[in-house]
Amino acid sequence: MMPVRLGAAIRLLRTKKGMTQRSLAEALHVTDKAVSKWERGLCVPDICLIPSLAKALGVSVGDLFLEGSNDDTPSHLLQIYEKSADVRTPLHIILGCVDLISRYRDDPELFKRYRDSIKISGEYLLSVFEKAQNTEDLHHLLSEKNLSRCKPFPTANFSGKRFLVVEDMEVNRDIAAEILRDTGAAIEFAEDGLECVERVASVPAGYYDLILMDIRMPNMDGLAATQKLRQMGVTVPIIAMTANVSQQDKQAALNAGMNAFTEKPVLIDQFFSTIHEWLKE
Repeated sequence: MMPVRLGAAIRLLRTKKGMTQRSLAEALHVTDKAVSKWERGLCVPDICLIPSLAKALGVSVGDLFLEGSNDDTPSHLLQIYEKSADVRTPLHIILGCVDLISRYRDDPELFKRYRDSIKISGEYLLSVFEKAQNTEDLHHLLSEKNLSRCKPFPTANFSGKRFLVVEDMEVNRDIAAEILRDTGAAIEFAEDGLECVERVASVPAGYYDLILMDIRMPNMDGLAATQKLRQMGVTVPIIAMTANVSQQDKQAALNAGMNAFTEKPVLIDQFFSTIHEWLKE
């Protein structure tokens, strides 16, 4: 995708929504000048802004890229975006830890732990563009830091609910704990799909109100775990919470029996909206 094509798509979609450059800029917390440059094809939005940009324009990420492509040819930007976990996992950690470090800058121990996580994830992200590397390496680097949980984010009200968060990376469990801590929900964790299945099998039906499931995990991945749970007759809503964000990934999650899909880095308002929707169901 040439920047000018994406810029034209952004301008067209913004106009259809009745938005000005300023209102789009405010929705994305960027400057009017940045939006103007995108629309004139002088540059493209940062990759971490793409989900928010698509949401503000009222389209999916895939549709946004398709609008800006030529004859349905996959764009270079879409290929980068769909590289998914290798880019989005460290971005999720960096953005999550930035929130933590800004909130608890007066706690020297927590400040250092989350600062180190940002540094490791940033160095890892740089290495992704220098050579092929698996997120398993990031997992090992971060596990050496033994990150601990701290105080919560202000969030929505899920009082009386019990969630199971299935996530193999400790720092991502920390971030999930912080996002959900003030919701009033009881939060439990499983480190992979196998532990998730064992936990659900060991408790009465209806014990969990919601499962938040990563997809790429050792021992048993999120797709296999979901399939197993559905085969066991478990009907609790399962929401993918993952850095794998291509249309194929989303379809695979739905085919496995998941109910919905949320992306890393997490957009908190969208994340809670999805949870609310499925708790009502």
